[in-house]
Formats: sequence, structure tokens, C-alpha cells
Amino acid sequence: MPRSMPTGSRIRDRRLELAIKQGALAAKVGISPSYLNLIEHNRRPIGGSLLIRLAEALGVDRAALSEDGDSGLVSAVQAAGAARGLGPDSLAQAADLARRLPDWARVIQAQAQALAAQARTIEAMSDRLAHDPSLAEAMHELLSTVSVVRSTASILAQTPEIDPNWLARFHANLDEDSRRLAEGAEAVVGLFDRKATAGDGNLLPSEGVARFLEAQDDLAGALEGPSGGAAVPDLVAGIADPATRTLAAEVLTRDAADAARLPRPLVEMARTPDDLIDAAQGDMALVLRRMGLAVPGRGLVICDAAGAMIRRKPVAGFPLPVVGAGCPLWPVYAAFRQPGRALAARIETPDGAGWQVHAVAASVTPPKFGTEPVLQSTMLLTRADTPGRAEPVGPGCRTCPRADCAARREPSVLSEPVAPGAAALLPARP
Repeated sequence: MPRSMPTGSRIRDRRLELAIKQGALAAKVGISPSYLNLIEHNRRPIGGSLLIRLAEALGVDRAALSEDGDSGLVSAVQAAGAARGLGPDSLAQAADLARRLPDWARVIQAQAQALAAQARTIEAMSDRLAHDPSLAEAMHELLSTVSVVRSTASILAQTPEIDPNWLARFHANLDEDSRRLAEGAEAVVGLFDRKATAGDGNLLPSEGVARFLEAQDDLAGALEGPSGGAAVPDLVAGIADPATRTLAAEVLTRDAADAARLPRPLVEMARTPDDLIDAAQGDMALVLRRMGLAVPGRGLVICDAAGAMIRRKPVAGFPLPVVGAGCPLWPVYAAFRQPGRALAARIETPDGAGWQVHAVAASVTPPKFGTEPVLQSTMLLTRADTPGRAEPVGPGCRTCPRADCAARREPSVLSEPVAPGAAALLPARP
């Protein structure tokens, strides 16, 4: 099956290849034949547990049906290859590697993440050595003690005849200074050892939460209903880091509150966000959050006024960076210019894929006179059904192949950028 074929078409081709009737496949995965027909004609997004059930029923790996396999995995493999100086031809093979050998691709991803974590640790340690007064004082004391020990040892080595009383004093001082040197060195080295062996502890809490959320198959389903919030403690119990566990609990508690306000059956029946505005009592950010999290095949980005992503749900074909901001041209940032105004736009990623985007910025704090509101912007990503004019965007400057972009803030790790709209790393979709 060609890699550029949409997911629904892949499902249909595989079903016909196995001579399975549409009704039989629909019954096996627990959906109606009419809904399966919409999926096969690419009129309904698909992902999550339903895609897994279809893959099992059709006897293939999930990545073989997904339009881009795991797009986040593809992006990570490409970035890792580009960092090692691989050329465009080799980088173009990342999608095939992720689709055919997903376990090996995840090994590459994990190694690249480990290297990035170690680089952040080194950077943090260097910054602390330069700016932490207590650590700078400890290092100064350590170096001073080294000088004292060296001076005492030099006197003992170069003076063969020393008064016994002075010799005893030198030995006592040398013993005391050596102990102090050992204790200081042990404390400083221990600090670096703890950072070096922390493993996932090198992740920021926000990174740990993002990894936790991506590892869950249908986390949204566990939070549905009036009592969905009661499931949160059990869901986060396996997270080792306390700060990450607390942050994950806060995120899931908000998700459960959203689910209680806008039930999943209503969300699944909606075609566009406009269909849910009345049910959400005009809360457009709630509508976008629910459609992004509860409906497979849609992506979600939530960022604060500083541009940092505080919630992300990747979708096949639209990789999202785990750390840092996304593309400055995303509508999620444009929404901050007019808080409360709902934006609808069409964008195009570097591989030629079109996306329908809805975004809105809204205050997350109660309005008060004389107080600046705390704003968050929410963006829903839905694959466009039909071709049309779209604004070119990227996945983020570091992995964007577009050349001559006025919004670029750092060089791309890709060795040979391409012109906007061109498909260099992946073939353009029909």
C-alpha cells in the first residue's frame, strides 16, 4: 500500500484484499456498517482504540493502516538522522523505517531523547556553576582546600628535617584538610551523579506528562461520565516523579470536568465545532478541547500567552514538538491577537497535506477590574476533506524544511531545506 494513501482508503483496500464484507468487519470491531463506510471514504477521522481494533481484525500492524504511521516517531527519526548529518535521501526513508520496523524506530527515538536529556542536564549544570552562589562558593572552597593540601604536601616533601612538633602539626593539618577536601568533592560529585543517573528524572514535569498522555490508548474514555474524576488517582498512580504525577492529575481532573460538561456522545455526533457551541453554552475553548481529545483522528494544541505548549495531542501527519513552541504561523498563536474571537483557517504542512484548523484564545481566570486576564489559546486540527487554498506552516522551526520563511527563528536540522509547499521528505498527498 502506498504511503501517501489516506487511512480510510488503506482500510478499504485491505478489507477487499481479504474479501471481507463491510458489514462483517463493522460487526467485528463494534461499529455500524454506515460508519465504517464513512471511514473508508475518508469522511470520518480515525485513530486510537478503533484503529487498533481494525488493524487486528485485518491482520496488520496499526502503522500499516495509519496514513503516516506514527508521525511523531517519523519526525523524531528524521531529526535524529539529520543531527548525524544524513542527507535528504536517507531522511526520506524515516517513514518507511517507522512503518516497517517501529520497535527499532522507537529505539532511535529513545536514544535521541536520552541524548537531548543529557544535553539539557549539562546545560543546566553549566548554568548553575556560573550563576548559583552557593555552588560557586562550594567550588571556591574546594579549590582553596586543594591549594592548602598541595602546599602542605610540598613543604613535607621538600623539607627533609622538620622539628617533630611542627611535623605533627603539619600531619594534623594535612589530615584535617584532606577530610574536608574529600567531603567537599563527594558532595559536588554526588550532585552531578544524581543528575546523570536520573534517567527519566531528567525530563521536565511537562515532558513527563506529555509522554504519559501519549502512552495511554483511550485515556479520554476512562474520564467520561459524572464520576470520571474519581478515576484520576488510579490513572496517575504509576508515575514515579511526584511533580509529574501532580501535574498529570491536574490535567486529567480538568479533562474529567470537561467530559461532564460536554458528554462524549454529543461530541462524536458533531461534524464541526459549530455543532456543539450551544451544548457548551458558548464555551468555544471547551468545544475544541473535547473534539480534540474525545474524537480519534483529530489533534489538539493548547498554549499560554508566552507561546509555550501546555497541552498537546499529536495526530497522524501533523507532528508536534514535545519541548518548545511550535510554528509561529500556527493559528493558535494568531488567536491571541483577538481574545474571544473564533478563528477558522486552512493550513498546509510541508508534505502538502491540508488541515482545517479552529482556534480561540480565552481567559482561564475570572474577570476582575484592574487585573490582566490569564489567556490560553486552543487549536483543533482536522484533516481537510477536499483540496483548497491553504496557508503554508511547519511543524516547528527546528524540523521544518521550508526555506526562506520570514517567521523562522532558528536553523532547521534538515540539511537541505525546500521551498514552501514542496514535498521533499515525504511525497505529497493526493
